[in-house]
Amino acid sequence: MGSACRILLMGADSTVDPLLVRLEELESEWSRFQPESQVSIMNAYAGRPVLVSEDVVLLVSHAVHAWRLTEGLYDPTMLTELEAHGYDRSHELLAPPEGLPLPGSSAPERASPADRIEIDVVLGSVTLPKGSAFDPGGIGKGLAADMLMDTVGAAAGVLIDLGGDLRIEGNWIDGGPWPVGVADPFDPGRDIASLAIARGGVATSSSLRRRWRGGDGFDRHHLLDPRTGRPADTDLVAVTVNAGTAWFADVVAKAAVVGGSDHARELIGVTHTAGLLIGRSGETEVVGPLEAEILC
Repeated sequence: MGSACRILLMGADSTVDPLLVRLEELESEWSRFQPESQVSIMNAYAGRPVLVSEDVVLLVSHAVHAWRLTEGLYDPTMLTELEAHGYDRSHELLAPPEGLPLPGSSAPERASPADRIEIDVVLGSVTLPKGSAFDPGGIGKGLAADMLMDTVGAAAGVLIDLGGDLRIEGNWIDGGPWPVGVADPFDPGRDIASLAIARGGVATSSSLRRRWRGGDGFDRHHLLDPRTGRPADTDLVAVTVNAGTAWFADVVAKAAVVGGSDHARELIGVTHTAGLLIGRSGETEVVGPLEAEILC
């Protein structure tokens, strides 16, 4: 999924091998960078129903639910806009940023096609609106972590980390909650906070990560505002969310950054999650029942 993965099993009788096999299966179905994946085939045949696996039906169903839940601030149909900004291959292959932010623009309001995605659970098909394209993005990593957790056998503690989307169950080595570091978005080599997570999902979304230089010389980042199709520009640079599942944490974190601090507080409240907000000047704010130690 274009990211590093890490799986920790505490006191488990089973090995990670079955989990890695399952992860490779999901990657082959969901990756937008593999032309033979089911998601790529869905995009190629937008406007027509495509038979897909139960995994893909689940992924698309969760993405559409997330779009409705966030009132459009999370949108799985931004792939065309993302590729137009230059993110058309794995991030490590893109030109590095040079510190020139994309100039502002009075872009017209974008109409999302997400509400016209058709899912036939009985038949096992997905029909994307003609001219649209589906991007699994971060929700795919989070959902994959949740699905892997469902296959874990007996274990005292489990951590599944797929590109920074975490799913945690059980206890840490000392019998307590898992210590989870939150990287400083301005200096990824150090942590800005340490979280104590008993269970559930943890995800961080940041406009300072996954940046690249476009063909016009200006920098972009991958968090597009669905209302404009342009990189989001708010008073938040990163949000970390703890939720019951990793896919849900990822969605809330992304929508929080795109919506800005006022919307982030409201969204975290109505979804009964918890989060750490990081502003443009490095200021931090804990929202909800999150046990966080601010380190710097």
